[in-house]
Amino acid sequence: MDASALATAAGTALAARSRRAGRAGRRVLAVNGKTLRGAAGLDGQAPHLLAVAEHTTGTVLAAHEIGAKTNEVTAFGPLLRELHGHDPLTGTVITADALHTTRGHADLIVTGLGAHFVFTVKANTPALAVDCVQATDWTKAPVGHSSEEKAHGRLEKRTIQLAEASGTIRARHPHARTVARLRRRVMRTVTTGRGCRQVTRKIPTTVTLHILTSLALDEVTPAELAGYVRGHRTIENRIHWVRDVTFRKYAPGSGPAPYPASWPHSVTSPIGLIRLAGHNRIAPTIYRIRHDNTLLLAILTLDNPTDLHQ
Repeated sequence: MDASALATAAGTALAARSRRAGRAGRRVLAVNGKTLRGAAGLDGQAPHLLAVAEHTTGTVLAAHEIGAKTNEVTAFGPLLRELHGHDPLTGTVITADALHTTRGHADLIVTGLGAHFVFTVKANTPALAVDCVQATDWTKAPVGHSSEEKAHGRLEKRTIQLAEASGTIRARHPHARTVARLRRRVMRTVTTGRGCRQVTRKIPTTVTLHILTSLALDEVTPAELAGYVRGHRTIENRIHWVRDVTFRKYAPGSGPAPYPASWPHSVTSPIGLIRLAGHNRIAPTIYRIRHDNTLLLAILTLDNPTDLHQ
């Protein structure tokens, strides 16, 4: 079985498992691309993978390898259509990076799939970025939701403001209904020097970005939209970090030699199974599985004898 077939088979099985889990709330999926560390294709180059993953569990439901003569943008549609074929996406919210903030992708998601999009707007679409800045007087728009987090020597405060998509924005993106402005204010504590020469400084930074969504103002709350954006950011850690770091020591071979191209797909499946079983700490769970057959069977949902005959 080649890498693409393996990814499709694994995604189909995990999507069915996820549906049986019956998680409450609106379903949210992230489309995210990543160059695979340690893997190599037939040409010896590290392959680039475009994947669809659940926000809640980080489970990869579908993945396509991006060929040398194509890119993520052209692979976006076929990937989602394939997933929609065996796991209908109607009513789902799909988040994507700024690279995919295109009119064609928006039309595919809304018209072709019956889903909703949450797109990031950045400098790669300069005219749209200006439209979002001018959509309303953001200095007077109320803050719909705010949150604060302190970790790793930094304090991060996040706010979000929502406004109805302007006529100018909808002329470029007819399916857009809401535009949002997110601000992240980060205060980093940095210590340099030693002894009596030790100096501690606080370095503030502010990042502002705009979000475009097909969800109307009465269909999504500021807190929900902020959660969708933050959830997309955490996919990087929930999938790529675990696959590239936690599972690296279990890879075939040793040293810096390339892994088979199918290796990342064979890794994302057990990650998904572990998370769908309710275990979010992947490395400790893997260790326990090696010494606990009952846990292994539970994760495979084979703890019920009737499952053995399915």
